Amino acid sequence: MGLFDKIVKKEEPKKKLVPTKEEFQPKDKKMEVDVIPFEEDEIAKELVKPQIRYIKKIVVTSYSDLERISSELQAGNIVIVDLTPIEGKIEILEKVVEQIKGMTHALDGGIAKISKCEAKLIVTPPDIKIAKE
Repeated sequence: MGLFDKIVKKEEPKKKLVPTKEEFQPKDKKMEVDVIPFEEDEIAKELVKPQIRYIKKIVVTSYSDLERISSELQAGNIVIVDLTPIEGKIEILEKVVEQIKGMTHALDGGIAKISKCEAKLIVTPPDIKIAKE
C-alpha cells in the first residue's frame, strides 16, 4: 500500500438497504396471502353515499302549513314557501313570516326572499347556507 492509497480512500461497495424480493421470501416455500375485505371498507362505502335531499314547494294558506315547513327542514330538505294566497291578509302574513323566521333561526337554517314582486321565500336546513349579496 503506497502513500497515495493512504491519502485517497478506496470506495467500499455499497450495502443494500432494502432486500430484494428473492432474499425476502423463504427459498423453500412461497408465501401466499389471502385478501380479506375489511369491515371498514363496507362502513366507508356507507358513509360516502350521498344523502338524497329535495327542494319542495309549500303553498301557505293557513298556520297548519308551518308544521309541514318545519318537518321538511328537519328532514334536511330545502323549502320554497309560497305566501301569495295570504298576501292580501297583512296581519296573517306578518305572523306567518315571523313564525317561519323563528323556526328557521331555532333550527340554525337560512331564509331569504326569492323575488321582489311575489311573496316567496327560500328556507334551507343548517348545512346549506344562502349567499346574500
